[in-house]
Amino acid sequence: MIGLRWALIGLGVLGVIAGVVPLVLGLSAPEVNDAELVTVFGPLVGWSFIGTGLFAWYRRPDNRFGALMTAVGFTWCLSGLTVDTTSGVFLIGLLFSSLPFALLFHMLCAFPSGRLEGRFGRAIVALGYFITTVLYWTILLFYDTTRDEWPDNPIQVFEDQSAADALLNLQSVLAIVAILGVPVVLWRQWKRASPAQHAVLAPVYGIAAVLMVMLVASLVADFGVMSNDLESAIDIAGLICLVLVPFAFLAGLARNRLSSAGAIGELVASLSEREGRRRSLRDALADALGDPGLTLAYWLPDREHYVNAEGEQMDLPGPGTGRVTTIVEHAGEPVAAIVYAASLADERELVDAVGAAATLTLENERLDAELRAKVAELRDQRSRSLGAALNERRRLERNLHDGAQQRLVSMALNLRLARARLDDPDKAAELLESAAGELDAAIAELRELARGIHPAVLSDRGLDAALEALALRSPVPVELEERVGERLPEPVELAAYFVVAEALTNVAKYASASRATVRAVRDNGHVIVEVADDGVGGADPSKGSGLRGLADRLCAVDGRLEVEDARGGGTLVRADIPCG
Repeated sequence: MIGLRWALIGLGVLGVIAGVVPLVLGLSAPEVNDAELVTVFGPLVGWSFIGTGLFAWYRRPDNRFGALMTAVGFTWCLSGLTVDTTSGVFLIGLLFSSLPFALLFHMLCAFPSGRLEGRFGRAIVALGYFITTVLYWTILLFYDTTRDEWPDNPIQVFEDQSAADALLNLQSVLAIVAILGVPVVLWRQWKRASPAQHAVLAPVYGIAAVLMVMLVASLVADFGVMSNDLESAIDIAGLICLVLVPFAFLAGLARNRLSSAGAIGELVASLSEREGRRRSLRDALADALGDPGLTLAYWLPDREHYVNAEGEQMDLPGPGTGRVTTIVEHAGEPVAAIVYAASLADERELVDAVGAAATLTLENERLDAELRAKVAELRDQRSRSLGAALNERRRLERNLHDGAQQRLVSMALNLRLARARLDDPDKAAELLESAAGELDAAIAELRELARGIHPAVLSDRGLDAALEALALRSPVPVELEERVGERLPEPVELAAYFVVAEALTNVAKYASASRATVRAVRDNGHVIVEVADDGVGGADPSKGSGLRGLADRLCAVDGRLEVEDARGGGTLVRADIPCG
C-alpha cells in the first residue's frame, strides 16, 4: 500500500504538470483554433479527472474505475497539444484528441465496479475505441487540418477531401450509435443495482445523461444543421458537463456515506427495539443493505461448518453463483456469514459496517442456531439409538433361538432318552455324553454372546487387557503403541473398547491393510483412542451404520469421533472421551 501511495503521488505530480501544459500552450498561441477552450477547459477537465481518479484509485486499488478516470484526465491534457504549432507536438495532440471520449465511455459503462458486464456494454466500449483510434487515425491520412485553422497535418498522405468528408460522416454516425448505447448500458446497471448503490449511481448517471445529449447534439451540428453560435454553445455546455462528471462521482460517494450511515442507524435502532416489536435480524440486515434475498449462516466451531437459523448445515456459495459472502468475526473468531447479491460486492465497506453493528446480535443468534443444531442432532441420535436397540434385541433373540436354545432343547431330549434307557447303561452313557456336549456348546455360545454385550475381560481386568484380547483375535496384525495403564469409569472403558472393536472389524473387512496400530492414552481429563491402518483409506461415517453407531455411543458420554485419512495412507479413527 505504501508503494501504491508513492506511485499515485508521482502520478499526481505528473497530472499537475499535464494540466499546466495546455494552459501555457493556449495562452502562447491564441490564433490557433479552439485555443481559448483549451486554455480554460484543458486544465479544468484534466485536473478534475486526474485528481478524482487518483483518489478513487487509492481508495479502491482493486477497482479499475480510478485508473480509467485518471487516464481520461491525462489523455485530455494530451489532446490540448493541438494548439501548439510545432509539428511533433501538434501530432501528439492530434492523435490523442478523440481517445478521451472512448475512455470516458469505458469509465461510465464500467462504473462503479470498474468491470464491463454483458456483451452489449463490451460492444459499445469496443466501438468507442475503434472510432477514436483505428477509424480516426485513418481519417487523419486524408484530413487537411488547415481548413479548421490548425497547423499542417504531418501524417496527411492523400489529397482527397471527399474521402475525408465521407469518413468523417461515418465517424459521426458511428459515434452517435456508441453515445446512444451508453445510456442503455447505464439503465441496465441501474436496474441491477441495489437501493444502497443508487445513492452512488444517481449523480454520475444524471450528469452522464446530460453529457450524452450534448455530445449527440454536437455531432449532429457537424452535419451543418445548426448555426455556428448554437454549435459553440453546445460545445461549451458539453465541456461544462464533462468537468462536472468527476464532481458527480464525489457527490455520489458523499451520498453513499450518508445513506450508509442512515442504514446503519436504522439497523441499530431496529435491533434496540423491544423483543415484541423487533424484526428478525435477517430482515433488518436485508433492509439495511437493500437485498431482499440476503441470508445468514452461523458458524459452529465444534462442528466446523455453517448452519442456517434452523440449525441445518449449509454450504456457502462459490464463484459464479451470483452471491457473495462476508464473514463477520468477533474476537478474531468467525461468528456468522452474510450472503448477499453480487451487485453489492463493491459495497463491501457498508456490508462490513452493518455486520460490525450486528455482531452481538449475530453471536446471540449463532448460539440459538447451535442449540437448534444440537437438539436436531440429539433427536437423530435418539432415533438411531432406538433403532439400534431394536435391531440388537432382534439379533439377540435370533441368536438365542438359533443357537443356545436349540442346543438346550436337544440336551433336554437326550436326557429324557437317557432316562428311558437306564436299563441299557452303555446307551444311556452315550446319550448323557451327547447332552453334556450340547451343554458345553450352549455355554460357549452364551459366553460369546455375552462378550458382544459386555466383554467379561473388560469388567475383570480393564481396558488395557480388553484391547490386548481384541488385538490377539484380529485377523490383521495389531500393535498396541500406548496404553492407559489404569482403570477408568465403566462407561468410558466400554465406549473406548467398542471404538477399537468396530475399527478393527472394519480394518479386517474393508481396509485391505497389512497392519494396524492401536493407541489409548489419558490426556488432561480425556481418553484419546486412535486406531490407524495402512489400508486403502476412504472410510466415511455417513455411509456405514457401524461408525455412525460409534459416534452415537460416544455422544452419550460427551465424546467425539473423528475419521480421516492417515499420514502415509490408510485410515485413522480417533475418539476423544471425557473421563474427568
